[in-house]
Amino acid sequence: MPAVLNGLEMQTCLRRILFLNAHDNRDLIETVESHNLIPPTVEIFRGQQAYAFLLEVICGLNSPIVGETAVMGQFKEFLLNTKFPKTSWGNFLRQLATNLMIDAKRVRHDHLQGIGSQSYGSLVRQHVKGLPTVAVLGSGKLAREILPWLIGKTKVRVFYRSWQRAKDLLQEYPEIELVQYIDGDTGWEQAEAGLVIAAPLKAVDVARWSRMQSASFTKCLDLRGEAATDPIMLRTPVIKLNELFEALRTERERLAGHVEAARAEITQLVRRQSQQAQFRPFGWEDLCA
Repeated sequence: MPAVLNGLEMQTCLRRILFLNAHDNRDLIETVESHNLIPPTVEIFRGQQAYAFLLEVICGLNSPIVGETAVMGQFKEFLLNTKFPKTSWGNFLRQLATNLMIDAKRVRHDHLQGIGSQSYGSLVRQHVKGLPTVAVLGSGKLAREILPWLIGKTKVRVFYRSWQRAKDLLQEYPEIELVQYIDGDTGWEQAEAGLVIAAPLKAVDVARWSRMQSASFTKCLDLRGEAATDPIMLRTPVIKLNELFEALRTERERLAGHVEAARAEITQLVRRQSQQAQFRPFGWEDLCA
């Protein structure tokens, strides 16, 4: 999908969402609907259907981990950093985003609280429990989500490539040890450690770096989206992201009732939104997400 000048974009771990005005982006939308774009999976949601879809995404209902909190955090960051156009369309989008946040909090409070630890961090903690040290390759958003689940349970060494991003991470979590990611041994106090890949590194680079370390990695969690297509070959067991999700299949079945109830409330919220007397210069049918 090309960038758009008169729309807004939100990026999550699994999808890219564009907020488009159907009138101004008619040609682009018609191209997508005619399947003439290269990306194999492009979906268009309009009006009330778009609002329902966005609520499901923000609440974590469409995530591999049911009710995960990461997308809600990404949406909050989107609200804080987005510069809405100073137009009627921009005002409409600002109000829409505010309504989405209010409704998402309500759905999560009513149906998705108390269902257990549903986050990438909780999965990682389960697998590295008991290890004296955990090395996290990456200092981005995924690492930021994982760290609270590890701090206080084990020593955490974060290997960074971007100092600016890593510096901000250290200010938030002063307990971690920051180490620059380089080809060479970085020195280890413990001979045994866990390894978490939380950055889009190539498998061959991770394997080479691992061989250079004096520590012995007893377990590796590969959280890269390309873990299945670019497998990391180590002497230690490597657990891929899709394998972590597979382990959650029975958990999803247990939470099916919560998901169904949450979607039922979303349907009611969408209906209520559509019945509100608001000035909509573009109309529900003109919102595409």
